[in-house]
Amino acid sequence: MFPLANYCLPEGFDSRIYTYGHRNVQGIAFHPETGAAIAAEHGPWHSDEITILENGGNAGWDPRPNMAGRGDCPDDYCGYSPNQEEGMNRYERAAWMPMTDFETYPDAMPPIWNNNGWSQGTSSAAFLEGEAWGDWNGAMVVGIMGIGFGGTPIGQRIDVIEFNDGNTDVEDVTEMTLPMEPGRFRSVVMGPDGSLYTSIDEGTIYKLTPGS
Repeated sequence: MFPLANYCLPEGFDSRIYTYGHRNVQGIAFHPETGAAIAAEHGPWHSDEITILENGGNAGWDPRPNMAGRGDCPDDYCGYSPNQEEGMNRYERAAWMPMTDFETYPDAMPPIWNNNGWSQGTSSAAFLEGEAWGDWNGAMVVGIMGIGFGGTPIGQRIDVIEFNDGNTDVEDVTEMTLPMEPGRFRSVVMGPDGSLYTSIDEGTIYKLTPGS
């Protein structure tokens, strides 16, 4: 990581804050080759996001009324508008209340993954390490807690996210085959033994070993 003074920060920006404009970051992992900080973040009933952070960058979340073509919202907060219980099409929701508002903030940090437009509860993130993981060595894993609200499919799983050669974008996403029943995967952490450990809401911790 580089010192903050090496970056050109926006005018009036507080250098103690690395990035801003986030909604609900659940996990941050550091790329093993580039050192880049990468955030996994909940969307507002649509568009969970993974974003490569840039110092001084704006993630583009702005739930104020009368922005991005919206009008007024209840209690001057549009973050859950339209009403999440209505089962509205996720792309229509995104047009109304975008997770990353490029119309208002054209220079916002672009997400490299948005969970196919769904919000299913991304949790923490980690990078797989060790030759035992084969082609997944160096890939990112993200836990999904599985929110089935308003027509959203329940997605309790762990996704393996592989980057392109330049480590600037997502090349492939694979759902990990698990030896146990799925749950609300709250945390994923690499252990010193090269295994991936994951916990679920009920408190159980699982050890996932490549090839097992």
